[in-house]
Amino acid sequence: MGKNLIVRNKILDAAQKRMVKFGYRKVTMDEIAQDLGMSKNTIYKQFVSKQEIAEALVKALEQKINEGLHNIEKTHKEPLAIFSQSILLLRKDLGSWFDHFFREIPTELPHLWEDFLHYRNEKILNIQALVRKGIKQGAFRDINDSIAVQAYLGVVKAVMNPHFLEQEKITFHEALDAALDIWAYGILRKGRK
Repeated sequence: MGKNLIVRNKILDAAQKRMVKFGYRKVTMDEIAQDLGMSKNTIYKQFVSKQEIAEALVKALEQKINEGLHNIEKTHKEPLAIFSQSILLLRKDLGSWFDHFFREIPTELPHLWEDFLHYRNEKILNIQALVRKGIKQGAFRDINDSIAVQAYLGVVKAVMNPHFLEQEKITFHEALDAALDIWAYGILRKGRK
């Protein structure tokens, strides 16, 4: 690993800690430099702006999620196991980002938010093949897989909306758990038809 890459990764680590904890808006380049014990000029040699750092952080987050999902698919064969492990991964990797960072990004950096939404939608649409496989293996009920995925996409869009989370005063984890419960089990009490 080259020296520039090491410095770049240190900057991203420090920026991620601050931006996840305090949000994008409140973090300054001075604070990142101070955390690292380096000059702002050193940071500006790697990143031209705080916006570029935020973009690199989201790209790294997406790459981490991609690697995690790939590993899950390699180690698990049953659709239900892949689905549940994928949800746990997303819950773990994304949860803290919604407390502050992703609450501000839609207004502060709308293009970055749109890119992230596109990424999210791609990942959700990959679930359709998994649902089909689960139906074929008998793990899932015989349902219309397109409608199931669109319903899931709608649920995830709602809970991954920072303004919704703030308005309802719930965390990303709480919203995701409730949405998945409703998606998987419906709203009827057991035994009712």
